[in-house]
Amino acid sequence: MKRINSAEDIQELKKKRNKPCQDHLGNHYSSIKEMCAYYNIVPETLNRRMRVFHLSLEEALTQPVKPNGGKHCKDHLGHIYKSKSKMCEHYNISRKLFEYRINHGYTLKDALTFPLGTKKTDRSS
Repeated sequence: MKRINSAEDIQELKKKRNKPCQDHLGNHYSSIKEMCAYYNIVPETLNRRMRVFHLSLEEALTQPVKPNGGKHCKDHLGHIYKSKSKMCEHYNISRKLFEYRINHGYTLKDALTFPLGTKKTDRSS
């Protein structure tokens, strides 16, 4: 199993994203996106597994995707979301910004609803 070890390999993978490709079994696909859909993963997962974790193509495609463990979350209004990411998507903020705000003392309501570009010192508590 060939592993992705260099920046050149990663660049080559990016070039192939919208070009015909084949999986470890020799099956042909019109794009990486189509191949990922067949294996029920998103292209970003494939890319991360190969780039960050240095998995082979076979491992990256066939390793099961971890569920979020059934961890639902609630917003300040009591609405339930499948994940923090889905909640953030609903409030139109990035998950990264949400986590930053929570880690820096924002309340759940402020973390989700405070306007973008506003600093903690600008908040009125």
